[in-house]
Amino acid sequence: MNVVIPGKPDPAPSVSALAKKRLTVALVLSAAMIVIYFGFMGLFAFDKPLLGTILMPGLSLCIVLGPLVIIFSFALCLVYVLWANRVFDAGIRNLR
Repeated sequence: MNVVIPGKPDPAPSVSALAKKRLTVALVLSAAMIVIYFGFMGLFAFDKPLLGTILMPGLSLCIVLGPLVIIFSFALCLVYVLWANRVFDAGIRNLR
């Protein structure tokens, strides 16, 4: 239930703008993670010889890319947390 207080602007446009920003950031970061993960899985499924490329004795390209997928997932999570702390939380505080 929205209560309109005389002399105070209606927060609805700000709420929807903030929600749209959050959705955009979430979709971009999700798309990035999908590309990274399915790109790696696609290489694993369709180009095993490339992943089997030996970079140095005991180290193949697959051994390097596998942990990078995990590292990128943590990095994307960090990007979202930093964005949420700086932009989203500040926007919520401004609405109060």
